Amino acid sequence: MPLPPAGADCEGGTVLVTGTGIDMALLEPLDRQGLKVRPLASPLTEDQLARELVGAVAYLHGGEERATARALRAARETLRVVAFLGVGYENFVDVAAADRLDIAVTNTPGAATDAVATFTVAQIINANLGIPRRLGDPVPGWHGAEELPHELAARSVGIIGMGANGRRIAEILRGGFGVRVSYFSRTRRPEIERELGISYLPLLDLAAASDILVVMVPETGETRSMVDSTVIGRMPEGAILVNTARPNIVCPGALYAGLEKGRVSMAVFDGFYDPESEEAGELRRDFAGRLLITGHIASHTAEAMRRMVRQAVKSIGNVLTYGSDEHEVGSRSASPFR
Repeated sequence: MPLPPAGADCEGGTVLVTGTGIDMALLEPLDRQGLKVRPLASPLTEDQLARELVGAVAYLHGGEERATARALRAARETLRVVAFLGVGYENFVDVAAADRLDIAVTNTPGAATDAVATFTVAQIINANLGIPRRLGDPVPGWHGAEELPHELAARSVGIIGMGANGRRIAEILRGGFGVRVSYFSRTRRPEIERELGISYLPLLDLAAASDILVVMVPETGETRSMVDSTVIGRMPEGAILVNTARPNIVCPGALYAGLEKGRVSMAVFDGFYDPESEEAGELRRDFAGRLLITGHIASHTAEAMRRMVRQAVKSIGNVLTYGSDEHEVGSRSASPFR
């Protein structure tokens, strides 16, 4: 769908673009509207981002930068929209500061749901079958029957969060593998329970009932460290923890104790804690063989990236022309925690 005509006050304005894997041809509609697209190597520090945002009318945020209040204030005279690629903007954009500065923040709901769900199920399979530990082995090397992995259909999976991603993961597990699936969400979803044949459990009961516990909620003040020592302490011995949301939803100290005591046999992360943190270093040092870590790549398929970029480009055009967009977040939208 073509962009609406850019407002006259945006003619010749700059759109800052960060991130990798972006097909620049998808940004041509911005060029045609008289906007200057300026891609930058990513990630940028807070100081670098603050400098680069000065004079920009829009920021397509596809990298790992933190658009802090200070960075946004540096561009308050011109910046009108931050278009975030993905849904988990909370840890990357200070939306409260953007609201105060009258800067719209948009995201791309639904564009990467299949990519994230497929990746998460793939990591569930990897961890459940112990594939990472067996790579390169010329023979199985089992020491006893107790080391044999279980089929997914014999496992119980619990999902924390039943938004679009959680629902799609449940659909794949139920329809593709016949897995027993339960979930916890702040808002119960009886229609999904009936449709998919899944059950609702309170969080601690879900942890106790799950051979594999999947974290699929955004990071907010409410969800940060929600998987704490109490939750991990209720997990069955040898359970698998899969977190393809944000790392800080799982308390690192609680995870360390869970791995140390054998409560958690393997932990899967897409994106990990701050590499400068002492707790992250201790986890990597002491449990390297039981951590399956990737670098925030779940949503990065060619198809998902195209959908996200197209949606972000449309949102930029809408905000610059009409002053609003259907995918805005912040004070005018409901909480993203589901």
